[in-house]
Amino acid sequence: MKISRFIAVGTLSVLLGGFSYQTSGYAQKLHLPFLTAQSNTQDTSAILKEKAETMIELFFAQDFEKITPYATPELRDDLSQERMERLWNRVNTKNGKFKARKQTQVIETPGSDLVFVTLEFENVTEDWIVIFNDSQEVVGVDFPNIENIETIAQRFVEDIAEGNYSEARGFLHPFLKESIFSTQIETEWNQIIAQNGDFKGIKDMRVRLGSSIDSTDIVVMDLQFNRADEQIVIIFDSSRSIIGLDFVEQ
Repeated sequence: MKISRFIAVGTLSVLLGGFSYQTSGYAQKLHLPFLTAQSNTQDTSAILKEKAETMIELFFAQDFEKITPYATPELRDDLSQERMERLWNRVNTKNGKFKARKQTQVIETPGSDLVFVTLEFENVTEDWIVIFNDSQEVVGVDFPNIENIETIAQRFVEDIAEGNYSEARGFLHPFLKESIFSTQIETEWNQIIAQNGDFKGIKDMRVRLGSSIDSTDIVVMDLQFNRADEQIVIIFDSSRSIIGLDFVEQ
């Protein structure tokens, strides 16, 4: 049996302990020492705050072309007019009309910097997380996910199989978005297809929920290809973000 790492996670447990961003109170509840803002980072925080707020204002003004320069070059191909319009329509259908930006908080970490923007809609108030790399370029935006991990895992695989790599990338944890882009997911998937033949479908799916000691949840999926079947193990943290993925060759 061979296990090949598809998404390199590393030791994320230290960074992700207690990490959950499902509610707008998340940022205020953080007490991790390495996330404490220092006085010498105030200028950086102000820049990131302004960029995140401007991007969101442009999005709701449907001025999508002006959003692209804020993104890292690897992300810009994912920000097509068609995809942004589809996202805008999805947000409006789910959340109702955008009403106001309530607050913004910057959390600087040794990896990606996260800007939590609390937004009020007709139907809900929620946090959007704008993720920046060390060059202050946007590498992704995270939205609250209310679906269960079985649904997320299925959508993740189906998006990849259908060539919707940018949508699949959206399920990754913010810290992974700094180094993993849709082109890398496409390359890895094409290698799997080249080895195993065309993807035929998901045969079975099982869930193993984490314990009080190990808070990660796992979805094991049996995938069918033309020439061979494989298992995929998708690892989630408590916020239902994907933090790891393994293919297990039978």
